[in-house]
Amino acid sequence: MVDTDVLVVGAGPTGLALTASLLRRGLDATIVDRLTAGANTSRAAAVNARTLEVLEDIDVSRRMVKAGLIAPRFTMRQGARTLIAVDFSWLPTKYPYTLMLSQASTEALLVERLAELGGEVVRPKALTGLSQDRGGVTATFDDGDTIRARFVVGCDGAHSRVRQLAGIGFAGGEYAESFAL
Repeated sequence: MVDTDVLVVGAGPTGLALTASLLRRGLDATIVDRLTAGANTSRAAAVNARTLEVLEDIDVSRRMVKAGLIAPRFTMRQGARTLIAVDFSWLPTKYPYTLMLSQASTEALLVERLAELGGEVVRPKALTGLSQDRGGVTATFDDGDTIRARFVVGCDGAHSRVRQLAGIGFAGGEYAESFAL
């Protein structure tokens, strides 16, 4: 017996887009996040053409384009000096630009679409344990609840609790530099 086909842990853009995509395809998907509310700060401010192409499938791209700022050229500077200038206008896509849109706005649009598809983020729900057997996975949470799923997907970031509990390493690292947008 399962409670859901897919349990998605982490309600950032990746988890929200995945859950909306699963619901749109008729699967039963549940998304949880440890935070009480979505973050209203951004760790990203640019959306690339391929992301917009992929998000067309869940009817979010047009909403993002309407809410964002189209930047056909992107320039990186250090003070007054141009380090790199990139022109996106030649890309073979209907989105030949970078879309400037905060992660908070992106998440809000994805939550809106998730709701239209009958989903909602279950919050706050902090994962504390995973137990896998032949029939699926049982996820345990800090409030004592459990959710039984056929599959669990970790969309919970660089310090993923899902990855830690599954014993999956992370070979990446953090940037030594800091950036201002």
